[in-house]
Amino acid sequence: MPERDRPSFTLQLSQNKYLAPADDRMDVVLTVRAGEAGAAVAAPPPTAELLLVDCSSSMDWPPTKIEAARHACRAAIGSLRDGVLFGVVECTGRARLVYPAAPPLAVAGDRTRQEAKDAVSGLIAGGGTAMSTWLDLARELFDRTPAAIRHAVLLTDGRNQSDRAGALEATLDRCRGRFACDARGIGDDWEPRDLQRIASVLRGSADAVLEDAELAGDFRRLVERAMGRTVPDLRLRMTTMPYSRLRFVKQVFPTEVDLTAQCRTDGRVLELPTGAWGDELREYHLCLDVSAGELTRYEDLLLGTVALAEGADDPVGDPQAVVGYLTDDLALSSVPDDQVARVTGQAELGRAVRAGWDAFERDDRPEAAREWGTAVRLATELGNTEILKRLGRLVDLRDDGGVAFKEGVRPRDGFSLVLGSTISTYTGSPAPAVAVPRDADGAPRQCVHCGHRAPPSAKWCGHCREPFEAGASS
Repeated sequence: MPERDRPSFTLQLSQNKYLAPADDRMDVVLTVRAGEAGAAVAAPPPTAELLLVDCSSSMDWPPTKIEAARHACRAAIGSLRDGVLFGVVECTGRARLVYPAAPPLAVAGDRTRQEAKDAVSGLIAGGGTAMSTWLDLARELFDRTPAAIRHAVLLTDGRNQSDRAGALEATLDRCRGRFACDARGIGDDWEPRDLQRIASVLRGSADAVLEDAELAGDFRRLVERAMGRTVPDLRLRMTTMPYSRLRFVKQVFPTEVDLTAQCRTDGRVLELPTGAWGDELREYHLCLDVSAGELTRYEDLLLGTVALAEGADDPVGDPQAVVGYLTDDLALSSVPDDQVARVTGQAELGRAVRAGWDAFERDDRPEAAREWGTAVRLATELGNTEILKRLGRLVDLRDDGGVAFKEGVRPRDGFSLVLGSTISTYTGSPAPAVAVPRDADGAPRQCVHCGHRAPPSAKWCGHCREPFEAGASS
């Protein structure tokens, strides 16, 4: 690809490099941006798209569900650009390719798009739900294509009750890294954790359909976003030192996904495939275990490096250094970097949302109210308006800061909230860590979780990252 047609990438690293002797971790936020390098854009890479449509018997009641699915598929098919390989799979207790009639996948054009729309109009509901068979067929169909960008949209309205025990997990292991999948649940009787697991492993999104009429627009957006991806494979390459090792790496924007298990390790070099990219921004939280006792005080020491690699091992830009500086100065080591504090707060927000949902499901309303009250506070502090909107479908905020449950809440409203718990915020370019002045007024704060002491103005513990309660000091 000519250099002027290559997408541009930037990698920014944000951290507070200062470590206290008792610290055992270094947290870093990585911001990766991808965009077009110039006005001239090369031909898009070969792309394949599959629509996996639940046609189990429950899709027939109310009848609006199966009709919404047909309409959404027609909308998605209509948005396919010429040349995209595509197919539609009828999903029940087994998976069946309904368009084209047999492999290989069809090539999008005026004739094939119309034929596919006609085939979709004939979808009827009947049968069970076995998601492993749906994804296995998708993998087999994608493996028979030359497409570099491979994407599926999965729609279901039921629980994975027709699958054998462990089948979905085994299938996800086989599908990992082979294609991306966005999952959607329609109606009020499905299991959001199944969709969350699928989206997490297959690098997609999972969400609830709140109104059947909205499904067509959502399908169209998902397909158009997939067709906008121009980089099939971008990897984060991380190196550690003898006194550091990887604790975890997570994507934290636009959604939170733990990717630690997907790293490929070769000695002290780790590579994380991040999947296909379009014109977008993503953030990652990298945490290194650090043996502070092996560091020399009062000098910058290299804890590791992070770089980007594209395609056949092509480096992208210069590596970024993760630095550690061992110090006894509490004012330097106890204040987390602003970006790290933000993603740590987002993780706590997601935990509170999910804990509240678990309590709500077991009918422990006082515990659900406590957790969702915490979630409202954190979402407000973080500016996460999407989570606030989703919480607002289930609870009202009281004058005392607590929450009251709304009447007539639909299960899908709860599904939307728990699936939305991974949606995060982005507030701008990483900023350097700011140290609290030595003469800050007030007594030091002591963390009730780990005993670590911090400056009086600190909002988060610099050691365990737990938030300080208002007024806590010693």
